[in-house]
Amino acid sequence: MKTRLPGRLLLRIYLVGLAQLLLIAFAFNLARRYAEEGNRPRFSERAAAYAVSSWTLFLDEPEKLREVVDQAGQQLRMQVTIRTPDGQLLASNIPSPHPPLSAEALRRLEQERMQSNPEPPHLVRVAIPKTGAIRAYALIDLPKPPGPPPDLGIMLAVVLGCTAITSIVFARSLAVPLQKLAAAARAFGAGTLSARTGVRRRDELGQVAEAFDEMAERITHLLRSQKELLANVSHELRTPLSRIRVALDLANEGDATLARESLADIAEDLNELERLVSDVLTAARLDLATEQTPGGATPPLRRELVEAQTLVDKAAARFRSTHPSHRLEVHVDGGTLPVLEADPVLLRRALDNLLDNAGKYSDPQKTVRLLARPQEHGLQLEVRDEGIGIEAKDLPHLFTPFFRSDRSRARKTGGVGLGLALARRIIVAHGGTLTLESQPDQGTTVRITLPAAPETGQPLTGT
Repeated sequence: MKTRLPGRLLLRIYLVGLAQLLLIAFAFNLARRYAEEGNRPRFSERAAAYAVSSWTLFLDEPEKLREVVDQAGQQLRMQVTIRTPDGQLLASNIPSPHPPLSAEALRRLEQERMQSNPEPPHLVRVAIPKTGAIRAYALIDLPKPPGPPPDLGIMLAVVLGCTAITSIVFARSLAVPLQKLAAAARAFGAGTLSARTGVRRRDELGQVAEAFDEMAERITHLLRSQKELLANVSHELRTPLSRIRVALDLANEGDATLARESLADIAEDLNELERLVSDVLTAARLDLATEQTPGGATPPLRRELVEAQTLVDKAAARFRSTHPSHRLEVHVDGGTLPVLEADPVLLRRALDNLLDNAGKYSDPQKTVRLLARPQEHGLQLEVRDEGIGIEAKDLPHLFTPFFRSDRSRARKTGGVGLGLALARRIIVAHGGTLTLESQPDQGTTVRITLPAAPETGQPLTGT
């Protein structure tokens, strides 16, 4: 995928970074100016007072006074003018000396001894000497604060350039995975089920990309499972229908004996078709309920009091009838089995599915065991077989609708991968649990727990 420069995101990040930089610079400059303006008058007064204290010694020596004033101008950049009270110039280090004070200004200076102007120009007026009658006064203009350095433009350009580079790097670190995610979403929406983001990061963007890949994987698996459902259902419908057609053709030839013999085969094939259609319809009904009720589907239950012993006996009788080549051992441990509040049809469906799986995936003459034992508040059932078992990699997917772990034997075992999914949903709908343990070539154990019926006198509840 060709990566293009993230224009809008880059511009937004760059402008935000630049605005922050300018705001910081403005605040820093404002604070600096405030500090300078606040400290300048006090600094000017202290500097002027210190200088005047040394100049007082040379009031009677004009040459020496001019010399020290010139030194102040050269070394401290002070612009100094010293005059007598009547305005006569004693010394100055500037071409145009400061003008003399007016009589009113001179009277105020005599009272205050020192005056400073907080606004530019920062001219300080100091009476000489500090106390007593004024013999002279100094007008001092301290140097202006240094201006910006001459290379400020270069520094600003470097700062802006660094901001632009870091913004580009940061924007690309955000925009590139977002572009990959957008491209994968468009490709997946267009039907490319193999599209994935390929983003591996340890931040929130990585979590979003990982969640998208997981979602795409689940959707892909579901779509493939549905395609397999159509293929399996087509095959499972075709086989009994073909046998029924052959039996009807033989009966149509007029052989009454052969026609009577074919009735049993037709009845068996019809039962197989009915069971297949029932499983598919039940799965569709559960899926529809899942869409309507967030958090999972619970099929409608027609609850009534069911004897657990009767449930076990009927399931065992059916298994012995449909799988005569297998041995079934039924064990009831711990005394009398409790009464259940359940939908007998759906509960029988779940138990029959588990027993059918045990028969399908174990060789003839192998033993299938059905164990039942009462618990403190319910019933536990176990279905054990000595069959081919299940690979560890297939265990997490066993309760996914339409999933089949034994694909190589699909035509022989039949079914479309709905038995375990339906059984678990039915058990959960009754408030129970269904767990499965399996080892390859050692067999499988399915364990069910169901709550007992409420005490007598309490009404039955429906879902």
